[in-house]
Amino acid sequence: MFKGLAGHLKDRNVHSINALPSNNIELFDCYTGLILGHLYRNFPLPITLTAEHFIDYKGLGDNNREALEKEENLFLATVKWLADIGYIHFDGMSGVAFYEVVLTNSGLLILRAYPEGTDCAPTLGEKLAQCIKDDNTADLRALVTQALSLGVRMISPMSRSGI
Repeated sequence: MFKGLAGHLKDRNVHSINALPSNNIELFDCYTGLILGHLYRNFPLPITLTAEHFIDYKGLGDNNREALEKEENLFLATVKWLADIGYIHFDGMSGVAFYEVVLTNSGLLILRAYPEGTDCAPTLGEKLAQCIKDDNTADLRALVTQALSLGVRMISPMSRSGI
């Protein structure tokens, strides 16, 4: 089960299975927003990202192994994709954990940009961090869309990193 935005690192506010995003793109958007917001708040310090930060293992337990595997696979694929397109860098991975994860220069530039239609603070990164605090999934997903659109204009086409 997808952990709540505000409590994703504090084991509180876990969404019920009915509140789970209904498809891969929605989950990807949520994971992307949570990951980028967390990295932005911790920049320039590299951090460890694990699936346990985002998935409620206790809530799913053994009774829904298929949903748990889907969430793990989506989390892993999201982190790898963000690295492949140049938003983040990590030094290694093991199981469902990524080590020494940090925003790249391109990722930081995107998150320091202002949301569409504004030319003053807060930046995309600040707004992502605020959405996480406010448990605002709709705004989080909209900001991820803006960040990805901006990235298309700033970063060269995707190339696989081989990881």
